[in-house]
Amino acid sequence: MRILHTSDWHLGHKVNRTYDYSNELFTQIERICQLTEEHQVDVLLVAGDIFVRRAPEVTKHLAKILSPYVQRGLHIILLPGNHDDREHFRMMNALLSLEQGGSDRVHIVETREIFTIKDVQFAVIPYPNRDLLEPHRADATGKTERNVVLSTAYANLVRSVVDALDPSLPAVFVAHVNVAGVTTPSEKELSYDQDIRLGTADLPLASNLAYIALGHIHQQQQIEHPIPCWYSGNIERLDMGERKDDKSVLLVDVPPEGVATVTTWEQEATLKLDATPFHDITIPAAELETLPSLYPDSDRAFFKIRLELQPGDDPVFLQRRVRESCPRCLDVTFSGQGLSRTAGNIPDRPEDFATTVLEYLRQVYADDPDLAELEKRTNELMREVNDVITAD
Repeated sequence: MRILHTSDWHLGHKVNRTYDYSNELFTQIERICQLTEEHQVDVLLVAGDIFVRRAPEVTKHLAKILSPYVQRGLHIILLPGNHDDREHFRMMNALLSLEQGGSDRVHIVETREIFTIKDVQFAVIPYPNRDLLEPHRADATGKTERNVVLSTAYANLVRSVVDALDPSLPAVFVAHVNVAGVTTPSEKELSYDQDIRLGTADLPLASNLAYIALGHIHQQQQIEHPIPCWYSGNIERLDMGERKDDKSVLLVDVPPEGVATVTTWEQEATLKLDATPFHDITIPAAELETLPSLYPDSDRAFFKIRLELQPGDDPVFLQRRVRESCPRCLDVTFSGQGLSRTAGNIPDRPEDFATTVLEYLRQVYADDPDLAELEKRTNELMREVNDVITAD
């Protein structure tokens, strides 16, 4: 059997809580579906965090993308992560079942399950929410102690699920959980203060276990273990902290006996995804106009920009030019010799204040039905400010 392992799609995500990311995420999902056919994949396995919020239109769009591939024989496994709403998952199940007429090739996991696809067993445990570990929550007080108790309960749950496997068939274990020892961009190991976690000694180990598929950590990485054990990583850069990450999927070949063979994008270049660029840069204000030539991807990239000012530079005007050159600029800050001299100055064009404020409001409140009224009141306020500046 050949599996394409991916996770953490985060549909519904907004970059910086402002910029809608639907087009980018769905483009990656469409590419992943194409890869299932290019590489003759039997099972598309999504190890949690498919959604980050309830959004019926997003769910319908996902079902529309997946349905043709299911009709052509692809099996799909979706399990909930910590961001996934269980009721939302049930709606996804209903939509895909309706599209496929109740197809047995769609496996949407709601709780711990064991099922078989083409003589390969899948032991699947979603993110440990209340439904899975509720009986153990009363055994501890305080976040850290509670996470330690729940982590122990989760490890026992993993053992019980793996013990229930049929030893005569190869098996894949799937979970959405933090495993001790994983790395993040901060290079800090996640602790019990932050989350439930599974110790490496508690990872399943059985004679017929071929692969361990994990979700939750956004950086693709292998966990040291006798059984091949991998986080696939997410499919798109979600913020500036992931700007250096490569994004890709994993191909996993499960043999009738023995452990699986895992193929990464370093071995097969087509598995690498074209992730959206994020740039964190410092540039002299005098070179601002060269930004589009320095970064040809500035129309789709997200930027965090520090401008080095010289005496006489106008920060308000420069900020406007940044927004015009980089429509997806997340933050603009200033430094340099001109900062102290200009920070308290009134700009040469007071109307720039209004333009900058209105542009910001239109980005943040683009879908707000009261945006027009907000713009009206902002204009009134800025006219009052302008009158005061002019009078002075």
